[in-house]
Formats: sequence, C-alpha cells, structure tokens
Amino acid sequence: MTPTSSRTGVLSVLGAAVLFGTSGTASQLLIPEASSASIAAWRLILGAIGLVVLTRGFSFFHLYRLPLIWLMGLGVAAFQFFFFLSVSLAGVAVGTLITVSAAPWCTGLLGWVWNRVRPSRAWWAATAIGVIGLTLLVGRPPEGDIEIGGIAAGLTAAASYAVFTNIGTRLTVEGAPSTSVLAASFALSALILLPFALTTGSWILSGEGIAAALWLGLIGTTAAYWLFGRGMRVLQAGTIGTLNLAEPLVATILAVTILGEAISVIGVVGCVLILLALLLLSRSVTTQAPHTQRSDVVTG
Repeated sequence: MTPTSSRTGVLSVLGAAVLFGTSGTASQLLIPEASSASIAAWRLILGAIGLVVLTRGFSFFHLYRLPLIWLMGLGVAAFQFFFFLSVSLAGVAVGTLITVSAAPWCTGLLGWVWNRVRPSRAWWAATAIGVIGLTLLVGRPPEGDIEIGGIAAGLTAAASYAVFTNIGTRLTVEGAPSTSVLAASFALSALILLPFALTTGSWILSGEGIAAALWLGLIGTTAAYWLFGRGMRVLQAGTIGTLNLAEPLVATILAVTILGEAISVIGVVGCVLILLALLLLSRSVTTQAPHTQRSDVVTG
C-alpha cells in the first residue's frame, strides 16, 4: 500500500465522520419532535437505497451467499438499535460516552483477535488520548442512579459496530467492492428496522421531515458510508474506529456555532485532545504505509 492510498483512506474516513457529525444538528433544526428510533430507521432505509443505487444494479446479490454478510447486516441494525436504547435508558451523555468511547477499543481488539494483527503503538496512544478527550467533551453525567441497562446497551452497540466494521474490512481485503458490501449489509439492516419506520415515523410526511430524511439518509448515510467504504479498502478496522472520534468533535462544533449551545473550558480541552489524537493517528498511518500491508497494524 502506498502513502497516497493510505492518505486517501484516512481522509475518506474523516470525511465520513464529518457527515455523520451533521446528523444531530440537522435533526434538531428540522425534526426536533421525532423519536431517535424512527430517525435511525428512516436514515438507514434511505441510506441503503442510496447505496444500492451506487452499485448500479443488484450485482451485490451474490454476496448473500456469504454468512458474513448476514452477520454484518445484523451488526449494522444492532448498532443502531442498541445505541438509541442506551441513550433512552441512560441519557444522551452517558449513552454517547459509553458507545463512542468503547467502539474504537472493541473494533481494534476484535481485529487483533480475528485477523491476528496487533494494533500499532500509535493506535493505542491515539485511542487513549481520543477517549480521554471524549470524556472531557461529554462532561459529567447527571446525578442519579447508574442505569446498568443503558450501559450494557451502549457496550452492545459498540460491539456491534466492531463486528460490522471488521467484517466489512475483511470482505474488501478479500476482493469484494466496498460499496457492494455496504449495500448488501445495509439493505438487510433496513429490513430489520423497517417496523420502527412504519410505526413511529409520521414526521416524514412534513416538508421539514422530508428534507431531514433526505439529508440524513442520502448525505449522512449513503455519502458518508461511501467514504467509509473507501477507508475500509486500505485501513484496519481499529484505525477506522478511532478516526470516527471526529464525529462527536464535528457534532460539538456544529452545536455551538449553529444551535448556540454552550461549551465549557473542559469541553474545549476535550476537543483539543480529540483533534490531537486524530492528527497523531493520521500521521502514523500515512508515514508508515510503505512498511506494512496495512499501515495501521503490526503483524505478529
């Protein structure tokens, strides 16, 4: 792998994280009354349709002969379901913190066990710095009893993310087109979450709802995962998971600049740490590319 391809992979994943990070602001501006579950369902359905269109047909159908594609589709649906379950049980702050901070660790460690490659020292350092930054950014959770169910749901969401990301990277390494892999798996997950869209998604019938659905589905999902797929071709799953810490950073910047939300000094420090982690990992990946099959791992 060349430095140019690894740099393209890093930029693609960061670009996907930027688009992911617009979802919260778009939802708050256009459909503040919509439930999180219905938003997740509709963005997944429209995003899957967009990915299918990008494949220019149904050539990805042959992938359904692979058990891993079915597992990947289940992982995508489970990630959406358990993340929003965690948020509803434990609150936005705790649910987001548990899921987003655990996802890089779960993804990297699963890749280590499954693919027998251990993450580089730069990945360990960048992930630790980024998670510390995320903790400072999210801040102290509200006082009250700890909701074990919400924490368990957040960890399950993180594990689900690890499963579908690792499967996606493996299938693309084995030669499957990344867009086809994503289209096949997202189509399955959309079918799983279809009941949530049909029973709780009346907001989509309004003008604002249509605009929000198109943005969240086609930009925040189809375009974002198309970029995500470009990263899957050349980066290890753990690196993708850590680079996606850019998502809460972007979401915070948009919330402050567009929604007028306040951010504490500690939150600013958290943002700086996340940015530092992203720069550290990006530099490591792009400078070490010529020495390993994938620039973010050390075989062993």
